[in-house]
Amino acid sequence: MAGNRSFKEYVAERFYNKMFAAIQDYTDENYDGLDLRLYRVQNIGGIELSDIEVKFVSVNDLPDMKIKFDIVIEAELEVRESNHRYDESENCRQWFMLECYGDLGCNLDDFAISSVTEYANKNKQPSPMSDSLVPIIYKEQLESVATDFLRKHYPEAIKKPTAIEPQVLAEKMGLTVEMREITRDFSIFGQIFFPCL
Repeated sequence: MAGNRSFKEYVAERFYNKMFAAIQDYTDENYDGLDLRLYRVQNIGGIELSDIEVKFVSVNDLPDMKIKFDIVIEAELEVRESNHRYDESENCRQWFMLECYGDLGCNLDDFAISSVTEYANKNKQPSPMSDSLVPIIYKEQLESVATDFLRKHYPEAIKKPTAIEPQVLAEKMGLTVEMREITRDFSIFGQIFFPCL
Protein backbone atom coordinates (compact mmCIF):
# COMPACT_ATOMS: atom_id res chain seq x y z
CA MET A 1 0.00 0.00 0.00
CA ALA A 2 3.07 2.25 0.20
CA GLY A 3 2.64 3.85 -3.22
CA ASN A 4 -1.12 4.36 -2.94
CA ARG A 5 -2.35 7.21 -0.74
CA SER A 6 -6.06 6.46 -0.99
CA PHE A 7 -7.35 3.58 1.11
CA LYS A 8 -10.58 3.58 -0.91
CA GLU A 9 -8.66 3.08 -4.17
CA TYR A 10 -6.45 0.43 -2.60
CA VAL A 11 -9.46 -1.56 -1.35
CA ALA A 12 -11.31 -1.14 -4.66
CA GLU A 13 -8.38 -2.52 -6.63
CA ARG A 14 -7.06 -5.21 -4.31
CA PHE A 15 -10.34 -6.74 -3.11
CA TYR A 16 -12.58 -6.21 -6.14
CA ASN A 17 -13.12 -9.95 -6.74
CA LYS A 18 -13.92 -10.73 -3.09
CA MET A 19 -16.38 -7.83 -2.85
CA PHE A 20 -18.00 -8.80 -6.16
CA ALA A 21 -18.43 -12.40 -4.99
CA ALA A 22 -19.86 -11.30 -1.62
CA ILE A 23 -22.47 -9.06 -3.27
CA GLN A 24 -23.31 -11.73 -5.86
CA ASP A 25 -23.90 -14.26 -3.06
CA TYR A 26 -26.00 -11.75 -1.13
CA THR A 27 -28.20 -10.89 -4.12
CA ASP A 28 -28.59 -14.58 -5.03
CA GLU A 29 -29.83 -15.37 -1.51
CA ASN A 30 -31.92 -12.23 -0.91
CA TYR A 31 -33.17 -11.14 -4.36
CA ASP A 32 -36.85 -11.35 -3.39
CA GLY A 33 -36.33 -9.01 -0.42
CA LEU A 34 -34.20 -6.33 -2.08
CA ASP A 35 -35.62 -2.82 -2.28
CA LEU A 36 -34.94 -2.23 -5.99
CA ARG A 37 -36.44 0.52 -8.14
CA LEU A 38 -37.86 -1.48 -11.03
CA TYR A 39 -40.25 -0.33 -13.73
CA ARG A 40 -40.67 -3.23 -16.16
CA VAL A 41 -39.99 -6.30 -14.01
CA GLN A 42 -42.93 -7.10 -11.70
CA ASN A 43 -41.71 -10.31 -10.01
CA ILE A 44 -37.98 -10.93 -9.70
CA GLY A 45 -36.92 -14.28 -11.10
CA GLY A 46 -33.18 -13.76 -10.83
CA ILE A 47 -30.46 -11.16 -10.53
CA GLU A 48 -27.11 -11.02 -12.28
CA LEU A 49 -24.42 -8.71 -10.92
CA SER A 50 -22.53 -7.04 -13.77
CA ASP A 51 -20.24 -4.50 -12.05
CA ILE A 52 -19.46 -2.80 -8.75
CA GLU A 53 -17.96 0.56 -7.82
CA VAL A 54 -16.62 1.52 -4.38
CA LYS A 55 -18.28 4.81 -3.39
CA PHE A 56 -16.53 5.34 -0.05
CA VAL A 57 -14.84 3.55 2.83
CA SER A 58 -15.38 4.40 6.50
CA VAL A 59 -12.52 3.20 8.71
CA ASN A 60 -12.44 2.53 12.47
CA ASP A 61 -9.04 2.36 14.19
CA LEU A 62 -8.59 -0.64 16.50
CA PRO A 63 -5.69 -1.57 18.85
CA ASP A 64 -2.34 -2.48 17.33
CA MET A 65 -2.54 -2.31 13.53
CA LYS A 66 -6.04 -3.74 13.19
CA ILE A 67 -8.87 -1.85 11.52
CA LYS A 68 -12.56 -2.41 10.98
CA PHE A 69 -14.12 -0.71 7.98
CA ASP A 70 -17.34 -0.33 6.06
CA ILE A 71 -17.17 -0.34 2.27
CA VAL A 72 -20.13 1.25 0.50
CA ILE A 73 -20.57 -0.11 -3.02
CA GLU A 74 -22.84 0.77 -5.91
CA ALA A 75 -23.74 -2.41 -7.77
CA GLU A 76 -25.05 -2.62 -11.31
CA LEU A 77 -27.63 -5.39 -11.50
CA GLU A 78 -29.53 -7.06 -14.32
CA VAL A 79 -32.92 -8.19 -13.01
CA ARG A 80 -34.98 -10.85 -14.81
CA GLU A 81 -38.74 -11.38 -14.67
CA SER A 82 -39.90 -14.61 -12.96
CA ASN A 83 -42.83 -15.10 -15.35
CA HIS A 84 -41.34 -16.77 -18.44
CA ARG A 85 -44.20 -15.56 -20.65
CA TYR A 86 -42.73 -12.08 -20.34
CA ASP A 87 -39.15 -12.16 -21.50
CA GLU A 88 -38.50 -9.01 -19.52
CA SER A 89 -35.35 -7.78 -17.82
CA GLU A 90 -33.97 -4.42 -16.77
CA ASN A 91 -30.84 -2.92 -15.32
CA CYS A 92 -30.79 -1.05 -12.04
CA ARG A 93 -28.31 0.18 -9.46
CA GLN A 94 -28.30 -0.58 -5.75
CA TRP A 95 -25.98 0.44 -2.92
CA PHE A 96 -24.65 -2.14 -0.48
CA MET A 97 -22.51 -1.94 2.64
CA LEU A 98 -19.84 -4.50 3.43
CA GLU A 99 -18.55 -4.66 7.00
CA CYS A 100 -14.92 -5.74 6.86
CA TYR A 101 -11.85 -6.10 9.05
CA GLY A 102 -8.15 -6.72 8.68
CA ASP A 103 -4.68 -6.10 10.04
CA LEU A 104 -2.45 -3.45 8.46
CA GLY A 105 0.53 -5.20 10.08
CA CYS A 106 0.16 -8.00 7.52
CA ASN A 107 -0.88 -5.69 4.64
CA LEU A 108 -4.52 -6.77 5.01
CA ASP A 109 -3.65 -10.29 3.87
CA ASP A 110 -6.26 -11.39 6.44
CA PHE A 111 -8.99 -9.21 4.86
CA ALA A 112 -12.45 -10.60 5.60
CA ILE A 113 -16.02 -9.50 4.98
CA SER A 114 -18.16 -10.09 8.07
CA SER A 115 -21.52 -8.98 6.64
CA VAL A 116 -23.29 -7.57 3.58
CA THR A 117 -26.42 -5.42 3.83
CA GLU A 118 -28.29 -2.95 1.69
CA TYR A 119 -26.91 0.51 2.38
CA ALA A 120 -29.18 2.61 4.58
CA ASN A 121 -26.86 5.13 6.19
CA LYS A 122 -23.24 5.62 7.14
CA ASN A 123 -22.13 4.06 10.43
CA LYS A 124 -20.47 6.44 12.86
CA GLN A 125 -17.04 5.02 13.65
CA PRO A 126 -15.86 5.34 17.29
CA SER A 127 -12.23 5.96 16.25
CA PRO A 128 -12.49 7.26 12.66
CA MET A 129 -9.60 7.47 10.22
CA SER A 130 -9.23 9.47 7.01
CA ASP A 131 -8.90 7.96 3.53
CA SER A 132 -5.12 8.14 4.08
CA LEU A 133 -5.54 6.12 7.32
CA VAL A 134 -4.70 9.08 9.56
CA PRO A 135 -6.68 9.11 12.83
CA ILE A 136 -9.31 11.84 12.92
CA ILE A 137 -9.21 13.67 16.25
CA TYR A 138 -11.97 16.16 16.96
CA LYS A 139 -11.29 19.39 18.85
CA GLU A 140 -13.12 18.24 21.98
CA GLN A 141 -10.98 15.05 22.08
CA LEU A 142 -7.56 16.74 21.87
CA GLU A 143 -6.97 16.94 25.63
CA SER A 144 -7.82 13.30 26.35
CA VAL A 145 -5.88 12.02 23.30
CA ALA A 146 -2.80 14.03 24.35
CA THR A 147 -3.10 12.77 27.95
CA ASP A 148 -3.41 9.14 26.79
CA PHE A 149 -0.39 9.59 24.51
CA LEU A 150 1.74 11.01 27.33
CA ARG A 151 0.55 8.34 29.78
CA LYS A 152 1.72 5.69 27.32
CA HIS A 153 4.98 7.23 26.04
CA TYR A 154 6.10 9.92 28.54
CA PRO A 155 4.38 9.28 31.91
CA GLU A 156 6.67 11.60 33.87
CA ALA A 157 5.04 14.57 32.08
CA ILE A 158 1.68 13.57 33.59
CA LYS A 159 3.04 13.41 37.16
CA LYS A 160 4.81 16.77 37.03
CA PRO A 161 4.59 19.48 34.35
CA THR A 162 7.84 19.32 32.41
CA ALA A 163 9.24 20.10 28.99
CA ILE A 164 9.10 17.11 26.68
CA GLU A 165 12.44 16.19 25.16
CA PRO A 166 11.77 15.13 21.54
CA GLN A 167 14.84 12.87 21.41
CA VAL A 168 13.82 11.03 24.60
CA LEU A 169 10.21 10.72 23.40
CA ALA A 170 11.37 9.26 20.07
CA GLU A 171 13.57 6.70 21.86
CA LYS A 172 10.71 5.67 24.15
CA MET A 173 8.53 5.14 21.07
CA GLY A 174 11.22 3.02 19.41
CA LEU A 175 11.93 5.68 16.77
CA THR A 176 15.24 7.04 15.50
CA VAL A 177 15.64 10.74 14.82
CA GLU A 178 17.92 11.57 11.89
CA MET A 179 18.99 15.17 11.35
CA ARG A 180 19.01 16.20 7.69
CA GLU A 181 19.14 19.39 5.65
CA ILE A 182 15.81 19.74 3.92
CA THR A 183 16.75 22.51 1.50
CA ARG A 184 19.93 24.52 0.99
CA ASP A 185 18.11 27.87 0.98
CA PHE A 186 16.18 27.13 4.24
CA SER A 187 12.86 27.72 2.47
CA ILE A 188 11.38 24.74 4.41
CA PHE A 189 11.69 25.06 8.18
CA GLY A 190 10.63 21.57 9.17
CA GLN A 191 9.34 18.33 7.77
CA ILE A 192 8.61 14.91 9.22
CA PHE A 193 9.33 11.74 7.27
CA PHE A 194 7.81 8.40 8.25
CA PRO A 195 9.30 5.18 6.92
CA CYS A 196 7.06 2.88 4.92
CA LEU A 197 6.93 -0.57 6.43
